Parts: sequence; structure tokens; C-alpha cells
Amino acid sequence: MKGDKRVWWRVVARVGPFRGPLSVAIFFSLFAATAGAVWASLVGPLLRSLMGGGAITWGPFHLEHDDLTLKLPLAIVGAAVLKAVASWLHAGLMSRVSQGVLSRLREELYGRLLVLPPRWFEQRHSGELLSRFTSDVSQLEFSAGQALASLTRDSLQVLGLLIVCLITDWRLFLVIFIVLPGTIFPVSRFARGAKKEAVKSQASLGQLSMIVTEQLHNLPVVQTYRAEERALERFDAEQGRYLAVMKRSLFIRGAFSPTTEFLGIMGIAVAMVVGTRAVQLEPALAGNLISFLAAAVLLYQPVKSLSHTTSQISLGAGAATRLFEVLDAEPDHDAGGEAKPLSTGLSLVDVRLTYADGREALKGVSFTVPPGAHVALVGPSGAGKSSVLSVLLGHVFPSSGEVRWNGVPLAGLSRRSVRAQLAWVPQEPVLLSGSVRDNLRVGRADATDAQLWAALERAHAARFVRGFAGGLEEDVGERGGRLSGGQRQRLAIARAFLKEPSLLLLDEPTSALDTETEAEVQAGLAELMKGRTTLVIAHRLSTIRHADRIVVMEAGRVVSEGTADQVGLSA
Repeated sequence: MKGDKRVWWRVVARVGPFRGPLSVAIFFSLFAATAGAVWASLVGPLLRSLMGGGAITWGPFHLEHDDLTLKLPLAIVGAAVLKAVASWLHAGLMSRVSQGVLSRLREELYGRLLVLPPRWFEQRHSGELLSRFTSDVSQLEFSAGQALASLTRDSLQVLGLLIVCLITDWRLFLVIFIVLPGTIFPVSRFARGAKKEAVKSQASLGQLSMIVTEQLHNLPVVQTYRAEERALERFDAEQGRYLAVMKRSLFIRGAFSPTTEFLGIMGIAVAMVVGTRAVQLEPALAGNLISFLAAAVLLYQPVKSLSHTTSQISLGAGAATRLFEVLDAEPDHDAGGEAKPLSTGLSLVDVRLTYADGREALKGVSFTVPPGAHVALVGPSGAGKSSVLSVLLGHVFPSSGEVRWNGVPLAGLSRRSVRAQLAWVPQEPVLLSGSVRDNLRVGRADATDAQLWAALERAHAARFVRGFAGGLEEDVGERGGRLSGGQRQRLAIARAFLKEPSLLLLDEPTSALDTETEAEVQAGLAELMKGRTTLVIAHRLSTIRHADRIVVMEAGRVVSEGTADQVGLSA
């Protein structure tokens, strides 16, 4: 339970901006608890007077027997109405608070995911992360909404009714007070078990999401190789594990209510036995016994609700624990000076890079990209070309050596300011779901339509965009799936044009295209590279033909560099 408290304190700490609605909600909860206590304390005097006759004295109020047929019943109904209205207002305000807290937590979670380095995501599956953002947040949303409302409402009701019990008869109160703590041990045991199973079930649900995401994303491959049966078997196996965990979780949660119900009935039964014997010895105590039992019976529902809340808190703590694992992940520290446009060149000096798995990708790479020059990186697969681009993009950090931007070590510059000076056109162009306009504005949110069309013209993409029924508003589909490879690539080039970078990074953007499409894309690239410092990963001679300098890499090292003739790569 200590772990649960720490996690929930972190959730509750986000209530700050909603102190106003929370305070009003607590006021209404207190009002409802008071109305419920008044109702319980009136029942005994009413029944005693109706059965035995005589006047009623309740606090400062005195009612004659003739008033009982109207005034006291109206007072009881009035207390019940006030309790209902106050409970309704409390529930609405607490829902507003819980939704506000969860929306802030969801925003924090998404914000943290956006700034975590790529290597963090390489160790996790996107489907599992999606499960945290959807299933875990939903579980916490439900638990937090119920917990915040129940803890304030039911706790105050229990407190108010216990006060009624104490005032009515302190001896019977001791009986109830002794029984209530007896529920703490089983409830805490159930809570620990429920949290443990909740963490397991959410993790298993994350695995299910991972399998579905992966299989649907690669569905053409699955269908082509007739692997549907194996995919379904894998899903069924994981679902079997999930159902096994859920069965244990539901069994533990199902034991909450019967246990607290049994203990509550035991307490009332003991109170009835003790109270009945007291009334036999002193008949005048009958009214007090009725009021006491009324309050004790009314205690049953909030105590039962609190036990259910304890179960929900444990489930929510399990979900929150998984969410805070993401929130606690440390983004790379980004500090340093402001990177100026590349004017005196880019240099790599004895750069070494070792990945977390021990693989050494770069082994002392050194070369220079002069300002305005076109430098091509060539070499076999696994030579380290893409690792060089990852270092420049700030996705990974050199193990030793340094990169110098205008003579200044890259480690001393803010990564965001460096990224503001460069554009990247990868081998597989990345488009986001949405319109053509949305994708072009990724690098420049304030671009006007005139600037968008100008960038499309320079990228040789304006013609096919004008052919779309929606023009700039045309939906490109998930990951640009409604467009051809050449169209996606030219939109990526247009996006780079809009940014007007001082350094252009190209990861062989034409290698997967046919000859005709490649010619159109090459025309756009040639326009983009004019007068701009460019570093390109090349696989084709057509790409390096016009390079000012060629760097040949092999097994993480630079083995030669110079012009195409000097390195023996001329056509």
C-alpha cells in the first residue's frame, strides 16, 4: 500500500489548478454527510413517539405529538432531498476535477514521448506504448474519478454517521468501532493482490496491442507468406495469458464486497444483540437503539463503497505506475549556445559511436564538409553511413570525438537550434496522417499558401497536387499510404524547401524509385541542393556524379576520400 500511496500522491499533486471546484465539491460532500446524519438521528425519535406517544426533543427543537404527522416526516424528507442534491453536485464537480487532472497527465505523457530520444523507443514496441497511452490512461481515468469522488463523499458520510452512533449510545458505538478496524487487514491484503494482478494484466494487454499493431502494419507480408494461421495462434496464446491474469484479478476483486459486507453485517448483528439486552433492562433506550441501528445500517453503503474504492485505487495505482515509468524516463539534456547558419563548414573529428548493445558503429570517423559543398557518403551496408546522419541529427551521441559546427563543438550547441538549421530527406519519406498542407507545414507552421505552392513547384510536386480533388487539403492517408513513393518523396523535398536549411541531409532518397520517377525526384533534389551544403548517402553513381567530394566508408571507418576519379568511382 505504501507504493500505492506514493503513486497516488503524484496523481493528486496535479489537482492544484482545480482547487476551486475541489473545495466546492468537498463542501457539498460535507453538506450531504451532515444531511445523512440528521436523517439517521431523526428516525429513532420519530418511531419512538409514534409507538409510545409523547413529545420529541431533538437538539434545540421540540415537537408536540400533534406535529409528528406532518412536520417531522417533512424534516426527514427534506434532509433526504438536500442529501441527494448535494451528492449530485459533489459528483459533478469531482468528475470535472478528475477529468482535468487526467487531461493534464495525458498531456504530460504525450509531451514526454515527444522529447525522448530514438534509442529509448528502440527498446520498446510502439504497440505496447500505445497501450499505456490508451488502456492505462483509461484505467487511471476511471479509478481516479471514482476514487476522488468516493474518498471525499463516503469518508465524510462514515464520519458523520459514526458521530451519530457515538452521540446516540457510546457503548454500542464501541461495538461498531471495534468491528470496523477488523476490515482493514483483509481489505489491505486484497488491495495488494489486486494491484499486482492489475500490473500484470495491463502488461499483457500491452503485449496484445503490440501483436495486433505489428501484424496489421505488416499485413501484406503476413498474407503473402500465408502466415495468417500462425499470426492468429500467436494472438490466441497471448490472449490466453491475458485471460488467465484477468481471472485471478477478477477473483480477488470479487472477494472485496462479500468480505466487507460480511464484516459489516457481523458488526450490526453484534450491536443488535447488545442493544436488545440493554433495552430489556432499560426500555427507555428503545428510541436510541432504533436511531443507532438506522445510522449503522446507513454506514453499510459508504463502507462498502470505500472497500470497492480501495480495489479501484489498487487498479489505478497499477496503471499509474506504468504511466510514470514513461514520465520518469529522462530526455537527453538539451542545453548550449544557439547554432548559427552553417558558414564555415562541418567537421567530424575522430568520431566513435558504440550502441547500447555493444555494437561499434563508428570507429574514429573524420572528414569535413566545406560550406556550400556536396559531399557523398558511400560504402556497403553496415559501413556506418546512417550512423553518421544519426549523430548529426542528434538522435545518438558520439562515444568519443566530436562534431564541429562552424568550428564550434556540436555538444556545446542546443540540439533544437542545430535542427532548425538542417533538413533531412530520408530514404523512406515519412508523412503524417492528414492533409498535404499539414505535412508541408511540419517544418514551418506559419507558411502561407503561396509559399506552399512555391515549394511544391520547386520540388516538381505542384502538378500532381493540383490534380487532387482536395488540392492542399487532400488527405494523404496513414503514413502517406494514399500516395505513390515518388509523390511522397517529392512532398518530403517540398517540406525541406519550406525550411530553407543551411545543411541538407539526404539518405539516398531515390534508391527505391523506378527510373522515370527517379528523374522527377532528382530534378527536385537538384533544385534543393543549389548553393546549399549537402551531405548525401549514395548508392547509385547517378547520385554521386555531381558530388564535390566523396567519402568512402567501410566497417565504421573512412577508407578513402576525394573526387570520384580519386576514389575510383567515376562512371
